[in-house]
Amino acid sequence: MNSSLESSIKYIKTDILVIGAGGAGIRAAIEAKKSGLEVFLLGKEVLGCAHTGMAMGGMNAAMVAPATPEFHAQITIEGGYYINNYKMVKVFAEEMPARIHDLESYGVIFDRLDSGEFYTWAGPKQKYPLNVCVGDYTGREMMQGLVDEARKLKIKYTDEFFISKLLTVKGKIIGAMGINIRNAQIVVFQTKSVILASGGAGRMYKVTTNAMSNTGDGYAMALDAGAELIDMEMVQFHPTGMANTPSTLGVLVTEKTRAHGGILRNIKGERFMSKYYPVEMELAKRDEVSRSIYTEVAAGLGTKNGSVYLHVDHWTKEKILEIIPDVYEQYKNTGVDISKEPMEIYPSMHHMMGGIKVDEWCRSSIPGLFAAGEVTRNVHGANRLGGNSIAEGQVFGRRSGISAAKFAKKVKNISLPKDQIEKEQTRIFSFINRKAGVTPHVVEDKLKQVMWDKVGIFRDEKRLLEAKKAIAKLKIEAKIMKTRTTLKERNRDLQDCLEIENMLITAESIVDAAILRKESRGAHSRTDYPKTKKEWEKNISIKIVNEKLITEIVDVVR
Repeated sequence: MNSSLESSIKYIKTDILVIGAGGAGIRAAIEAKKSGLEVFLLGKEVLGCAHTGMAMGGMNAAMVAPATPEFHAQITIEGGYYINNYKMVKVFAEEMPARIHDLESYGVIFDRLDSGEFYTWAGPKQKYPLNVCVGDYTGREMMQGLVDEARKLKIKYTDEFFISKLLTVKGKIIGAMGINIRNAQIVVFQTKSVILASGGAGRMYKVTTNAMSNTGDGYAMALDAGAELIDMEMVQFHPTGMANTPSTLGVLVTEKTRAHGGILRNIKGERFMSKYYPVEMELAKRDEVSRSIYTEVAAGLGTKNGSVYLHVDHWTKEKILEIIPDVYEQYKNTGVDISKEPMEIYPSMHHMMGGIKVDEWCRSSIPGLFAAGEVTRNVHGANRLGGNSIAEGQVFGRRSGISAAKFAKKVKNISLPKDQIEKEQTRIFSFINRKAGVTPHVVEDKLKQVMWDKVGIFRDEKRLLEAKKAIAKLKIEAKIMKTRTTLKERNRDLQDCLEIENMLITAESIVDAAILRKESRGAHSRTDYPKTKKEWEKNISIKIVNEKLITEIVDVVR
């Protein structure tokens, strides 16, 4: 290795490296720490500020009869249109009540009735209430409990850190490398196992509920390391994102609003869900409500902002402040009093149901690589039920910590691949050293528009192929991305360049899988193949073979 390059690198040795400090990542680190091994937790953001904290409504768990784990598993599989990993769904439903009690032991105070029983509410397709919550800010309170427990256990944590590459030797994970965002210091981690909990990829869409940190890093790194992705075409749009001001476009309005009696109306005042789902009405599945809203607006029945109305102005103000206090404040800050006037809402990209292929113990196809949370494909299938995301992060975060520790105890550190390190360092700093080219924001804006226009709520062959062509051009354009300054300290452009390369690979994966699935199923709705077909009760696998993405139809794990 070039000696000048090597001298600028910081090396850290640990037993277990956890990449991502959201709900799943912190829970993984907590469990791994119990093994007695050394654990290092990394996050892009300040500890406690991950996307998990933006979750509002609650988390599903069979805490109160007549709800049972069997019922929870059943509606998860039905809601996922029967392409979920059945084994993982069963584990998830059975273990979730214990994970609620874990969170209570960390200091999370869930809403309870005067009797002391958990307050639970029923989301769409829930015959029996499963949703356990803390007001409409469950994610924020859960994160506080997890952070407090991590600090109590003295887990090593570094924030504002960007992992750009997983290091492998002979098909095994032996480390990772990236940059300290504050000073652009290159850091290489030598480790016995890695847990990826880096979240989703919502920022590749023009309108999203996602935090800025959700840029598909984990999907891209896993593919590069040789891992397999599953169900990447399944991108969930939440039906109720804010739409009354440009600055709040896409901000989440919790499903709790509709579950407790919120009413959707078009510009004519019609309760339009009666046309599409007359039985379920506003409590239809997320994909169903999103398509209904899209159709109303496309038919010219939306507001001047291209939205529809969500009413809770028939509630008392006391009820609003009790059930959805955060939503009330969100709109109040834009000059709207939802106790007196309706909210303007429109679907917003919300969640990735697909991701890294893992088993029930969070093992990927690559030895030493484990994963948990939204970066994985596990329980959701073709449509995620509200309340299942931050919940499954707790179940499989814990399991990934156990599994990674068990693996780490059996292996020894392997010498780091100097050629990979040097190549990656050169790639990272090429964005700063390049004399001419395009800024990352040019590429990012184009990608967001392509994904929103052509890989959205409704899809068809023509637009998907156009998207594939556009992404290919953007990948070429990305090769000449450059930062606007040569300064290394807190160079946001440098981070953007790295993130955009990951977003492009992730976007390509979504498009390729969407082209292959020639039917409509859950979140994947094709106007040219509108029917759900039994023969497509399959998963779509994606790998990199000879530097090309290869898609394959595979059987569902039952």
